[in-house]
Amino acid sequence: MIDAFRAALGDLALPDETRGKLQLVQTVLDGDPQAMLQSFSMVGGEPRAVVSFGDLDSAELVTYVLHGIETGLGEFASWAAATQRICADVIRSSVVRGRPRRVATIAWFAWDSGTHVSALETRHATVGAAHLAVDIDRLMLRNPRAHIALVTYSYSSTLLGELFAMNIAEDVRTAFSFASAGFTHAASVALGDAIARGEVVVYATESADDSIAPLGRLGQHPVDPRDIPGVVGFDCDGGEAPGIDGSTVVGVAVEGHASQTSVDERGARHIGYFDQRAQGYLMMIDRLTDAGDRAEFSDERRRTSEAG
Repeated sequence: MIDAFRAALGDLALPDETRGKLQLVQTVLDGDPQAMLQSFSMVGGEPRAVVSFGDLDSAELVTYVLHGIETGLGEFASWAAATQRICADVIRSSVVRGRPRRVATIAWFAWDSGTHVSALETRHATVGAAHLAVDIDRLMLRNPRAHIALVTYSYSSTLLGELFAMNIAEDVRTAFSFASAGFTHAASVALGDAIARGEVVVYATESADDSIAPLGRLGQHPVDPRDIPGVVGFDCDGGEAPGIDGSTVVGVAVEGHASQTSVDERGARHIGYFDQRAQGYLMMIDRLTDAGDRAEFSDERRRTSEAG
């Protein structure tokens, strides 16, 4: 895998744009000693990669971070930074609570998320869900005690729904939906049933300023996850939030639909969903820390059962 990646990086026959995307991945790998390339492939000339942060083999909590449409390795740097930040912040939050956790996160760039046109359908989400389920199965063989969490955004929230619609989400214990492009009716029923059985805890949020996410729900996946029974909604429009240091802080509001914060030509910052100061981001970190606590409880219960 790493040999295939290095061979592609050194392939002068590849277009400069493609090699530039691979270099972005290499820069991330070089910049963090705990960053590991988990998979690499070239599909139709487009590179795909999965990079983890932290020790997957020993982590009690493993969180996959998934992007939305029209996103590839050209945007890897900002998504990798967000994925690293989630890992570090959950570790910090756990330490503050006096319950340190082994945590790992995964920037999952192994799927074709499609375009604005294809996002009205489910095909890309369905194929992506099948691929993700295989990757999770492989991880669970390496680390069967890991608590699996998914952080999904925009169209990857539709992928989350497809995992449940196809009944291949058995290892997913916690999930987050940011700015969902919507679930199919079948997915919403399947997810609601899984929540009712206590198999998964799901959180969802969307900015009041987001005019893009509702457009995604005009297609074949019209259900807003916030309307699914059992899904826990949380705020991202600015207001009180649990600080990573254990204090209560005022989180900032998300502007629009962007995942990452941007700076315009006038120097004004526009807050994305995964900005470290955003109310919704802080709420997510708090609930991921809760998931780590649940992982420990489940592990203790399993050990007690095995001993008995």
